[in-house]
Amino acid sequence: MEVSELDFHSVFGLLHAGSAPGLSSEDLASRISSCVQTVTNTDDTCLSLSLIESVISRLAAHSFTADAAVYYQDVIRRLFTERNLMAKLVSLLSCQDKLVSHFSAKCMSVYVIKELGIAGLSSCMWTDACAAVLERSVSGCELDSCLWSVTAVIKGVLKADMGQNKRVLTRLLSALDSSITHLYRNLLPLSTKDPHSTDMKCVCKSMSEFIELLEALNAARLRHGLSSSAQRLSFTLCSSLLHVIRTDVEYVVKKRVLLLLKKSVLRRAGDDWALGDVRSASGEDLSLTEDLLSMADTVLQEVNAGWLKEVPVKAQASFFGGNCDVDGTMKKDDVILRAVSLILLKSLEIKMKSLGQQGSAGEIEAQQYLTELMLFLQRHVSLDSHRCCWVSALFAEQDDDMMEATNTLMALYLYQKRSCSDSGVCVWGFNPHCLFILLLRSLSFDHSVLLDFLISSETCFLEYFVRYLKLLWQDWTGLCRSSQHIEDGGGDAKRGSDLSIPASSAAAAVPCGESATGNQVETALVSRLVDYGSSDESEEADAVDCGASVMLVEESLLGKVLACLMDLRTAVSRLYNRGLFPYNPSSLLKLLNGVESQRNRLR
Repeated sequence: MEVSELDFHSVFGLLHAGSAPGLSSEDLASRISSCVQTVTNTDDTCLSLSLIESVISRLAAHSFTADAAVYYQDVIRRLFTERNLMAKLVSLLSCQDKLVSHFSAKCMSVYVIKELGIAGLSSCMWTDACAAVLERSVSGCELDSCLWSVTAVIKGVLKADMGQNKRVLTRLLSALDSSITHLYRNLLPLSTKDPHSTDMKCVCKSMSEFIELLEALNAARLRHGLSSSAQRLSFTLCSSLLHVIRTDVEYVVKKRVLLLLKKSVLRRAGDDWALGDVRSASGEDLSLTEDLLSMADTVLQEVNAGWLKEVPVKAQASFFGGNCDVDGTMKKDDVILRAVSLILLKSLEIKMKSLGQQGSAGEIEAQQYLTELMLFLQRHVSLDSHRCCWVSALFAEQDDDMMEATNTLMALYLYQKRSCSDSGVCVWGFNPHCLFILLLRSLSFDHSVLLDFLISSETCFLEYFVRYLKLLWQDWTGLCRSSQHIEDGGGDAKRGSDLSIPASSAAAAVPCGESATGNQVETALVSRLVDYGSSDESEEADAVDCGASVMLVEESLLGKVLACLMDLRTAVSRLYNRGLFPYNPSSLLKLLNGVESQRNRLR
């Protein structure tokens, strides 16, 4: 029977039904091989390659009956052993037809992943071919498909539980390490003098695939403690990635670079697809802390050199089916803005933490870099008159990023609090009390959302919340000042207004960023209650009804914050007493009880 007489569509139908066709495994293997060996009809070749991939994938997923599994296993054995299909697939990588090249890469990848799961060894032919292509570093279909294949294999190992993932990855990466390192140095711009002069339009596809590979390498490092030379590149040679922003490449490539840097500095590479706990394995990689510090140093140096001024942000973000919101208004690309913000904030935190651990006499001015960040954001979005609003406004759609930003700003505040005055933190947008109040306000003071955050492991809210409550114990007056400041108009969504506070407000007596005693703040608050509780027709201004005062406290911004925290404490206690809370919250409840005592004093 001729190849043209074989109905691959019928075979696909039987395949998805979990059954085998009526011809022998030898005949099916022969006819598939004929379509692959001679690429006369692209459709037939792609269809046969897709069939091979589907068979291997369904065998790995145990989707066949016992008889059908034996049949298809024999087909794959005949193709890759008797007919040496791997050699042909390697040759198809360089096919000028992009579909054929890509389908061949997919076939190779699923077969290699299968072999790694069974024997722990990859095909030498595949490994050698990929190493050679990466060494040549010639952009085109062959390099793109090769990069895709290597990435797919690493991801396949990380997604599976092979029982020996670390050993498998160690062998795989050792065979490709030098080739990946060579490609990194050839594909990405190394020059710090004039990266604009490098024409990189022709390598955009290759760069996109390479960025995916770098993330896979980072994910393997975080989960299995591996630190080959290739895995350290995005940290130790971070400058090359930062220089991509200055080159003439497509916007999407620059966006992918920034997202890679963000995932790297946050230790989130592979979070959405890889198995394994990052924290349990990262401790084995002793060089990771050193490499993160190297990345942080590079980022801070580039920011000092004006890197933020060259980061592109499209005038309108991309949406499915168009570039505008449903109401027709234009939006900036918030993904880029969030990524840049977190890259800089985490770099600052890493640097400050390093200085603290080393007992270094040197200091780093967080305000300088936060000023640069504010200027960067101002060029693309309108900032609120109260700068602390930028976090809840920019990160509102991403809970995990918002918690990372807020937690990092808390760390920066605590660092600068030890090294310099507390004055003016709102100007740089990192007053922890303002940030906490604005966070609760963005959640409509709904304690159930905070409860979800505490239970979920998807954000760092628990770490941040405990940190903030400990600060609140030490600086109760800071919360009172910030509440007054925001309630008097310092946190309204007003655009382009002056940062100054009206002299008539109570906050003018106790500014948000200045130090004050507890008596001063409480006196200012009581004064407000007297003012609000007095009638214009009353001649006894000092007669304040106690019940009305308590009601005003409850209805104030500070009252809403405290009520939310008390509701949260009640909910956590109730769940814990019923054995429904996922961990022991005793320390957390102790901190919340301290808040209640302060609330009772105020009432």
